[in-house]
Amino acid sequence: MRKLAIVYDTVSGSTAEMGGILRDSMQDECEVVSMPMAEVTSLAQYDAVVIGSPMRFGAFTSKAKRFIRRNRSELERKKVAYFFSMLYVVRIAEENEPEPPLHVDPGLTMSTIPRRNATAMDRTHSLGFYGRKWRRCAPEIRPVSVAYLKGRLNLRKLPLGARLFMRVVTALTTKEQEGEFLNPSSVRSWATELRRALGSEAPGTPS
Repeated sequence: MRKLAIVYDTVSGSTAEMGGILRDSMQDECEVVSMPMAEVTSLAQYDAVVIGSPMRFGAFTSKAKRFIRRNRSELERKKVAYFFSMLYVVRIAEENEPEPPLHVDPGLTMSTIPRRNATAMDRTHSLGFYGRKWRRCAPEIRPVSVAYLKGRLNLRKLPLGARLFMRVVTALTTKEQEGEFLNPSSVRSWATELRRALGSEAPGTPS
């Protein structure tokens, strides 16, 4: 039986919950574990790795970046998928970068806008912007699937600096607000897509 590791960083807890939902949705087809990145000692025994992180300040967390870079040579030889928890994403029409199979949580109500109408926030919360971020972290890793999933914002769980910043953000825009937005059905829907991607794509195959 194939072995799958779901590893994540989490801030408000939603990314960890997504990892648990993925594990429960996929454990009938493979041997799967879900654990924080800090608990990972080796990836050698796994056939595939699914990496999850909150999107914060326009990118995934520094802990997730360090994990990917530290394990990049191992990950390059395996099937890899990414999932990101967030509150807002937009598609900018002029950004036309190739993507692996992509799942966008319907709760994010993503719209497509022309660049001329994009605000500074839109430009740092677009599919193209996020895609450039994870590609630059480890260009040699070609994920077989990527999911953008709506999570939660709990200001009390944020470090002081991030909490103050997000208080300003939530006061200035309705695009990101404090609350519980995790949609388990969307996570399970991506799990179905992910099973197909992990079963059909070869490691390192360009998308």
